[in-house]
Amino acid sequence: MNMESVIPGRCDYGMSKTRPLVVGHRGASAKYPENTVLSIGQAIADGANAIEFDIHPTLDNELVIMHDPSLDRTTTGKGMISDRNYFGDIEFLTTQKEPRCPISRFQDVLDLLLKTENSHVWAVIDIKMHNSPEILVTLSKILKSYNEDLSVFSKRITLGIWHPKFISYAKTHLPEIPIVHIGVSLEIARDYFSDADGYNLNYIALSGYEAQNFIKEAHTKGKPVFVWTVNKEEHAKNCHNWGVDAIMTDKPKFFVDFYFGYRLLSSFVVKLKFRRFGGF
Repeated sequence: MNMESVIPGRCDYGMSKTRPLVVGHRGASAKYPENTVLSIGQAIADGANAIEFDIHPTLDNELVIMHDPSLDRTTTGKGMISDRNYFGDIEFLTTQKEPRCPISRFQDVLDLLLKTENSHVWAVIDIKMHNSPEILVTLSKILKSYNEDLSVFSKRITLGIWHPKFISYAKTHLPEIPIVHIGVSLEIARDYFSDADGYNLNYIALSGYEAQNFIKEAHTKGKPVFVWTVNKEEHAKNCHNWGVDAIMTDKPKFFVDFYFGYRLLSSFVVKLKFRRFGGF
């Protein structure tokens, strides 16, 4: 797969170096309850190019949008998600954070993404390492219930995987969907995920000198490099200078506006320097 299939619209941003794309990490999670339709919808309204969210299977084989395998931290419930049914149980819980929101299923987010006005937005689905690879079978069944050949989703969804155990399942059950490796190590990315379609690495992993070589190597192969989680201006500037293709942030509106202003400022500085040397 090429860069275009992993990050739709990158010809306008991404490797063009205009600015990195902005991905709402668990939606607009700095302000709203993370991994909810409200938070994800707000990230889209804030101008995010994409949204990122996590999925976990319930006892009755529904997929809920949740970062943790447990309900304890973010919801009014207790216990492991995999031990509880969605219908008749989790569906009646809410988030702890205000405004209180219901626990979203994958289909709820999919319905939001498939609205005509959101056709420009794509998604990164984070498949947590402790999950069984069978989660991809469930994911495939849900996606195929909307679109049998997955053609609608091949440029709208990217799988984010932490562990190589998911690769064969992804290629078997979701062959049209691109894969990015999510991780914290350049060495692991090189050694175990050379066949990934792109990379989503944490900020620290991309801060060293060797990371510049990694980014160049990836781009030479047509593979995008994303960064998580960027919530500071200084880090956003560095990501721009490194030439990464997208940042994951809890504050999508702030960084959409930040990069727009940064682009204008950079353009102004270039024009000013040009004029000093006798240009227009």
